[in-house]
Amino acid sequence: MKAKRSEKANKTFEGKAAPPEKGTEAEAGVGKSDEPMVEETAGLDLDPQELKKLLEEAMWVAEERTDQLLRCRAELDNTIKRAAREKESLSRYASEKLISKLLPVLDSLDQAAKQVEGMDRVRKQLLDVLKTEGLSPIEAQGEKFDPYRHEALMMVESDEYDEGTVTEEVQRGYALNSKVIRFSKVLVSKKR
Repeated sequence: MKAKRSEKANKTFEGKAAPPEKGTEAEAGVGKSDEPMVEETAGLDLDPQELKKLLEEAMWVAEERTDQLLRCRAELDNTIKRAAREKESLSRYASEKLISKLLPVLDSLDQAAKQVEGMDRVRKQLLDVLKTEGLSPIEAQGEKFDPYRHEALMMVESDEYDEGTVTEEVQRGYALNSKVIRFSKVLVSKKR
C-alpha cells in the first residue's frame, strides 16, 4: 500500500501530473475526499516546493468546485423563476378556452337584446361574470383601424369618417387580460 502511495506522490511531485481535468474522478469527488491527500503526504518528507504544489493543486480543485456550485445555484434559481412565470401565465389564461366557447352565446344574446328588453339584463349579467375573469370588449366603432385588434371585412366609402376609421362593427372582439382572443370584425372607411 505504501509503495502505491509513494508512486502516486512521486508522479505528482515530479510535475508530470497536471491538476485533474473536468469530468475526472478527482474533480467529481468519486471515491475520494480531501483526507487521502493528507494521508498520502503524512508519511513522506516533503520540501516546501512540494507542499506548495500540493497546496496550489488543492486550491485549484477548491476553486473549480466553488465555480461548479455557483453555476448550479444560478441554474436552479433560473429554473425556479421560469417555473413561477409559467405558472403565473397558465393561471392567468386558464379560463381562455371556456370564455372562447362562451363568446358565441354572448353574440346570440347581443342579437336577442336588440329584440327583447329582458334579454339585455341577462346579457349584462353574463358579461359581468366574464369581466371578473378578465374579459373586456374591444371598442371598434369610430376608432382608427388597428390590425392587432380589428379584422377588416371590407372597405366602405364614407364622407362621415376619415379614411382608415372603423365605420361599423359586424362582430365584437374581446381581450382576456389585455390579450386579444378574438378580433373585432369591422368595416373600414375609405375616401370616395
